Amino acid sequence: MTLVRPFAPSDRVRCTDLLVAAQAEGFTSMRTIYGDDLFDALRPDWEADQAAQLDTWTSGSDIATMVAVNNDDLVVGVVVMSHETSTGMSNILMIAVHPDEQGNGVGRRLLSEALADLSAAGAAYVEAYVRDFPGHEVARVLLRSEGFESRAVQPTLLYRTAEHPGRMAIRPAGVRPIDDADVEQCVRFGLEAFRAVYASFENLYGPELFVRIEPDWEASQASYIRSAITDPDDEAWVYEVDGEPAGFVVVKMDDHGVADIDLLAVDPKRQGNGIGSTLNRFAFDRCQEASMEFVVVATANDEGHAPARRSYERAGFEPMAIQWDLQIKRL
Repeated sequence: MTLVRPFAPSDRVRCTDLLVAAQAEGFTSMRTIYGDDLFDALRPDWEADQAAQLDTWTSGSDIATMVAVNNDDLVVGVVVMSHETSTGMSNILMIAVHPDEQGNGVGRRLLSEALADLSAAGAAYVEAYVRDFPGHEVARVLLRSEGFESRAVQPTLLYRTAEHPGRMAIRPAGVRPIDDADVEQCVRFGLEAFRAVYASFENLYGPELFVRIEPDWEASQASYIRSAITDPDDEAWVYEVDGEPAGFVVVKMDDHGVADIDLLAVDPKRQGNGIGSTLNRFAFDRCQEASMEFVVVATANDEGHAPARRSYERAGFEPMAIQWDLQIKRL
């Protein structure tokens, strides 16, 4: 009979091994879908990443990890979950079963125990992170069997392949690096630019769930904008009109040839004048200049994000072949 118990430090090596074994087929599927170049850029060392992620999870104070142990006292499954007491929102961050034990009900037992623990902790909703490709189909079926459904708002990942890595970027008139004097003005109009997005979220989620997911969206979004545009490791550019910033874009670049357009906003009073598209195109050209091979951007599929999606599409971005399929269950 399978025993489910809390994770112990002595389980780390076995959990890492079973996590890699359980996900190997999924990552092989991902490589086939993306192709070698994109996969190697996005997942240059996925096995080490899984081990590092497990270490991060098991050391987190607001994260709980449980393992399933078989009759031979061997760890054969693991589930990781988080819970926010203040909002009642919880997450199944990961669930994995060793391939030799799959089909024996281990995953169902782990999920059932995790949901019971979260319910006892006061969780009102539980979200789970899966993606829409064959490697995650087993997890999606398991979640659906426990009453999970696709969340109303889903992330949308877009990307564009660099055509001329290393080619000098031509900076459009009006585009310049951000400076300290721009920060608070960018935060103010950035909040207004995202107001329609959060109104869209509230309409889709309903007020009861929305206030749990976004208990104080203005404060959290302002903090995020300020942090992003002042991060010394990233690049932030503004589009200036009449001597004042009217839009900004933040670009992150890694060591594996992948850049991320982390944040883009245009002052609502200036929208509709091509500022967003100009910043998008320049951000892509700047990434090419830095010899990035791929540029990625995350948006969402709701109406509030529709203008941003259109801007990215006009700049040549297209949906990635694998997207998130976030699941949610009310307890």
